[in-house]
Amino acid sequence: MLERAARAVVRRWVPTATAAVTAGAVGLAGAATAGATDRPVVNCKDDPRALRSAIDSAAPGATLSVKGTCVGPLTIGEDLALIGLEGAVLDGDGAGSAVTVGPGVRVRLADLTITNGTGTGGGIHNNGGTVRLTGSTVERNRAGDGGGIYNNVNGTVTLVGSTVRDNIAHSGGALINFGTVTLSGSRVERNTSTIDGGGIYNNFNSTVKLVSSTVEHNTAARSGGGIYNIFSSTVTLTGSTVEHNTADGADGGGIWNDIKSTVRLSGSTVKNNTAAIKGGGIYNSTGTVSLTGSPVEDNTAGLDGGGVYNSAGTVPLTGSPVRDNRPDNCGGPDPVPGCIG
Repeated sequence: MLERAARAVVRRWVPTATAAVTAGAVGLAGAATAGATDRPVVNCKDDPRALRSAIDSAAPGATLSVKGTCVGPLTIGEDLALIGLEGAVLDGDGAGSAVTVGPGVRVRLADLTITNGTGTGGGIHNNGGTVRLTGSTVERNRAGDGGGIYNNVNGTVTLVGSTVRDNIAHSGGALINFGTVTLSGSRVERNTSTIDGGGIYNNFNSTVKLVSSTVEHNTAARSGGGIYNIFSSTVTLTGSTVEHNTADGADGGGIWNDIKSTVRLSGSTVKNNTAAIKGGGIYNSTGTVSLTGSPVEDNTAGLDGGGVYNSAGTVPLTGSPVRDNRPDNCGGPDPVPGCIG
């Protein structure tokens, strides 16, 4: 029943070069020329809403430096880079996504904190553009879907040395993805979903890649505490860790994989995750979870498959021990070759 309910609910989720700036952009209220770099500095310490007009007036491809807490919501419709200075903040003011990026738009966000957004994609709503976050934090946002980030069809989001934390959504506490998301040296932590995908929710032929990244201490009210992957989607983890995540109501404390989807782990670890019912570490149904040099250990399930629960599908293990899980290492109607009890 729980599996059928999960599938019924998930079907609802249908995806909705730096250039010089013009003299007019430099002269905006709240902006001043940044000396040797000839880059405008938007001073939100003096005017919290100065960044709105600066974005509207900037030439395509401009780079704006930002100080203070800039109050939004902000909509970016042309190629743009925003560079934070002195702990700069982009604040959604609880009135919509803190940052919305339009189709085909290329945006770079560096050294910023993005917070207090609501709606679809509380922190960032990427509606088919390309977004690159470097050294940034997306935190304390609340949304219907994609608490921190909502990446729509044809959208690309890349996080480098960045963190998505303490966000809340129905599905995808940290992020929901219908396009392509890559995390490198980044963290997804302490996010919450009131349905599925406490950390990452990957859906409808979409791709998530994690390299040297961590998904930890995320919670789903139902399934997929750390990662929820469904409908012919692919998640690849390389040198990454999924740990201390919780599926409070059902299955897949660390990773939940279903409906012809694929999860590939290489040199990664799934450990110390908890599921209320099945698959403390990994829950797999009608998909493939392949592990190479990737141990699954010290996970807990309330009923079966403390480490791995294979409902229907394949879980090939190559140099990947499944050990010290409770109440057993592997469970489910389909065997996991090489897994002992």
